[in-house]
Amino acid sequence: MRVMDRFSGEDNPFGGSDYRGDFWLAIHKRLQYLHGVSVLAPEARPNSPPDDAIAFLTNCSDDHFLDFIELIFKLEFYWRAVRDENSLVDDINHFFELDALPYALTSFVREERIEDYRGTPTTASYLTEFPRVIRRDSQVTHAQAVAPALQLLADKRFASANREFLEALEDFRKRDYDDCLVKCGSAFESALKLICETKGWPYKQSDTAKTLLQTVISNSTLDPYFEQPLLVIAILRNRESTAHGAGVHARNVPPQRAQFAINATAAGILLVVQECL
Repeated sequence: MRVMDRFSGEDNPFGGSDYRGDFWLAIHKRLQYLHGVSVLAPEARPNSPPDDAIAFLTNCSDDHFLDFIELIFKLEFYWRAVRDENSLVDDINHFFELDALPYALTSFVREERIEDYRGTPTTASYLTEFPRVIRRDSQVTHAQAVAPALQLLADKRFASANREFLEALEDFRKRDYDDCLVKCGSAFESALKLICETKGWPYKQSDTAKTLLQTVISNSTLDPYFEQPLLVIAILRNRESTAHGAGVHARNVPPQRAQFAINATAAGILLVVQECL
């Protein structure tokens, strides 16, 4: 699979326009802004912005190349260059799988709303999340927990939880493990609040995860012994991260604990939502 094939005339259903030149100019501008430099690869002595962008991406770090992949989907003409907005997402994920790379690309997330158009109720689609590159260290765990959780959270009702969980996944990829724990705890709490709101169970916005979980368990089919396993998501945030201040001792969250928090959050959200909604 070659990403650039998607921007050539051969794959364009609207007149066969070739967007490859526009693609590299737009990418170069985005990369300039992202890295705060006018020339991305001065050592290559590029003759043009596209040459500069290509030279940079040929030798950049993995993290910078993954940032480039995310930028592709934010280009203004992307929608004119592809048939299906998620087709390139699928192609890149296939590439990751073929090379056994520990990454996955999330899909576009849209929210449908009923709006009035000239007196007629009309369904409008709004883009709420662009694709993000996330870590996928375990194929089984990703397939059984993280991917299903993302699919569930794509429901517009879970917009807050979805955004927080995606940010946690992004923090994990960028090795910001402390903030990853914070976002995991926030995503889980947001999901619990949504459940309480939907079911009409009493809660306050200031309720902690423990209080919310007790409300959910006492009103659902979940047995009380689930409280402690599910509460570990909040405990990790409170004890391992700096969400409540690190005090005099600096905290350094190991990657394996952040990965556990990601997996536990995905599994926990799946469990409580499937049991309650």
